[in-house]
Amino acid sequence: MFFKKGPGIGLDIGSKKIKLVQVKRHSTYLEIVKFKSIFTPPAAIETGYIVDPQRLGQEIGILVKDLSLKGRRVVSMIPAQHVYTQNIILPRMNPAELKEAITYQAMMFLPIPIEETVIDFCPFREFRDEEGEKIEVFFTAARKQHLEKLIEAVQIAGLKLAVAEIEPLAIYRILGTINDSEIKAFLNIGASRSYFSVFKRNILISFHSLAFGSSLFLQDMDFHGNGLDKIDINVIPQYNNTLRDVINEVFRTVEYYNLNNRGQEISKIILCGGGARIRGLDKSLSRGVGCSFEIANILPGLILPENINEDNKRELQYDFPAAVGLAAREVV
Repeated sequence: MFFKKGPGIGLDIGSKKIKLVQVKRHSTYLEIVKFKSIFTPPAAIETGYIVDPQRLGQEIGILVKDLSLKGRRVVSMIPAQHVYTQNIILPRMNPAELKEAITYQAMMFLPIPIEETVIDFCPFREFRDEEGEKIEVFFTAARKQHLEKLIEAVQIAGLKLAVAEIEPLAIYRILGTINDSEIKAFLNIGASRSYFSVFKRNILISFHSLAFGSSLFLQDMDFHGNGLDKIDINVIPQYNNTLRDVINEVFRTVEYYNLNNRGQEISKIILCGGGARIRGLDKSLSRGVGCSFEIANILPGLILPENINEDNKRELQYDFPAAVGLAAREVV
């Protein structure tokens, strides 16, 4: 899986925590050189948007200084709820014509003016049907303003933004080998949002942002005290309504995918993100959604720092998959 040299640095800016990690390749494993997290400053990010890049950059700069990474290249990401994605099928054409055609198509379905976005696309399938030769591409777009504020925050922190990508790709890069099936699905439960993604033969074919996060389960518990680790939804009745709402939303999302992909239905979903810390959530989702849920664990594929304690291991497992996946982009 890993075949290139060089250290990689990943920066995951969440609504509750900022995670920064440096990795390097070591044989067939990734080695965690150093990592650290800090709580996201209040009001610096609202509904996924960076509203105060100055303050955010200063906080990230604390991590950069602590890990001695000033001046280094970093891979970060655009919050998934503010990324527009779509699979587009077009007649087969040369690259210049394809770019022009995709830009025109994007003008038809994007909810914002094309000049306010940055776009990218990746051809992943060529085929022939009754109308002739076709090509299918995966299209992504994000608000140009958000990317500009991300670049500003990263520069203030003392880093250089090398790439900004979308979260599902980072997750798949580090978790994509968990099972051997052709169709691989992931449910990443963050603090305020969750994301459902499906890959086929290493290609992202479906991606949905879901309007719930692990903070729903915290209620009056202190987030700074790792409240998620204290929750067992099987023994605390107060979580019944919240759990039912979560199960219903995930069920509808999975059912929609299965209805539109007959013969390629999902049988297993990898559960990751901070929400995977909640005890019993995987089993409750398995029962309610009707397919198997497995809690992701990136640790077996990593070489960990010496003398790492159990709390740090848990943080790596649950909070750092996206950050490690971002960093791995530079070494795979």
